[in-house]
Amino acid sequence: MRKLLLLFVLAVGFVTYSQAEEKRPEISRYTMAYSGGEGYRVWITRFGPKENQEVLLLINGIDHKLDGRVIRAKMVPSAGDGGAKVTATVDGQQYDLLSIERTKAVLRVTGAPWSSELCYDKSLVEDRPPQHLLTDYLEGMQSKK
Repeated sequence: MRKLLLLFVLAVGFVTYSQAEEKRPEISRYTMAYSGGEGYRVWITRFGPKENQEVLLLINGIDHKLDGRVIRAKMVPSAGDGGAKVTATVDGQQYDLLSIERTKAVLRVTGAPWSSELCYDKSLVEDRPPQHLLTDYLEGMQSKK
């Protein structure tokens, strides 16, 4: 009887765990990464359906309250040039964060006294797979509750 009860508890736990894993939001299979000479590093991946134009963004190496936080942001395509601008509302404040143009990006965080040109950095891509960015984002959301 105890074995049957133990099997039942394990089965219920496995089903609950499987259902929790299934509820993770859709993300891209790929991460884009950029770095700059000042040590700035940026990782970005699509978040949710493509038509929502949302991304998860992580900026490291800046002296700013957004450093090290995975941020849910909006990617707004630029008219005609194939580029995009990334903006976000964090803690009630609107930020312009990044402008992307083909293989380079410009890091311009609203309120910061600097900007920096970044280049695509393939070596950083493997440091932060999309699933890791999503997990960090979801854990950050949980800690705010």
